[in-house]
Amino acid sequence: MIKSNLVKAFPLLVTTLMLSACGNKPTKTQDKPKAVKVTTQQVEEINSRQKLSYSATIEPDIITKIGFAVPGVINNVTVKEGQFVKQGQLLASIDATEYDNALIIANAGLEQAEDMYQRLNELYQKGSLPAKDYIDIKTKLAQAKASKSINSKHIADSKLYAPMSGIITEKLIERGSMAAPGVPAFTIIKTDKVYAKVTVPENEIGSFKVGMTSNVFIPTLSDSVKGTISIINPQADAVSKTYSAKILLNNIGQKLLPGMIANVEINPNKYVPVITIPATVVLRDADDITYVFVVNAEKKAVRKRITISSLIGSKEVIVKDGLTKGDLIIVEGQTQLRDGSLVSF
Repeated sequence: MIKSNLVKAFPLLVTTLMLSACGNKPTKTQDKPKAVKVTTQQVEEINSRQKLSYSATIEPDIITKIGFAVPGVINNVTVKEGQFVKQGQLLASIDATEYDNALIIANAGLEQAEDMYQRLNELYQKGSLPAKDYIDIKTKLAQAKASKSINSKHIADSKLYAPMSGIITEKLIERGSMAAPGVPAFTIIKTDKVYAKVTVPENEIGSFKVGMTSNVFIPTLSDSVKGTISIINPQADAVSKTYSAKILLNNIGQKLLPGMIANVEINPNKYVPVITIPATVVLRDADDITYVFVVNAEKKAVRKRITISSLIGSKEVIVKDGLTKGDLIIVEGQTQLRDGSLVSF
């Protein structure tokens, strides 16, 4: 009976021992990530002719706001916004009835003063008129002349003329509205010449000289214009510590409009050390950010964002920011990498 029970229990004992042995067997360690085979290149500097590039905004040569010098009700407006006007062209006028009447009164007063002066002057020359009375009539005559001149000017000021040739960009009055001295009626811009205004960092403003030529590309027009640096503001911006400069452009055909964006390129006559890398190593992500992979001390690929300033031919680019001399960049195999990938070379 006992033997029979042992025989029955033996298979269960064997199974238990086998499971116990399997449970005590050491587990396999996870496989280490494989290193990606890449080719690297050390970043070096070369001397290259300095090329400075900036984003610019087109500005008019002159902006002026004009208005009436005398008050009155506007009875005529001859121009509209966007219209080109010539110097001396009539823009608007006010009702000058009051000033016309004032001039008639001034003329009458002047005639009276002149007649009185002629008669009293003869008496004074003969010694029959006291000097005090003679001075009084001279004063009245001068006042009458001044009154006529003032009222004549009021009538002339009742008409507003263009002080220069340009484009009306603002019309701030309408027929029937009230004009007042010092209140603008129109804004006129002069655009036969325009400026491309750029903002220049402190470390680059020393390369700018008045009269230096530059190339200005206007993306909207797909055209380039040659210009010269005409204004360099010596006062830095209090917040950004940058300087402003203006490039004068001849606006033939009035194609360059204020507010247009332009790209300015200036080539000072000097060479500077720059970092260049092959154009093929540069990658761009979905956010349009350019970057390269650099190998760190742990032989891992590190993504570094870079700023490219210009191209050298079709095979190399100049890196403005992001890399330093001696960095080890990956030039082959970078498309298979992610930030932190283990590499071998």
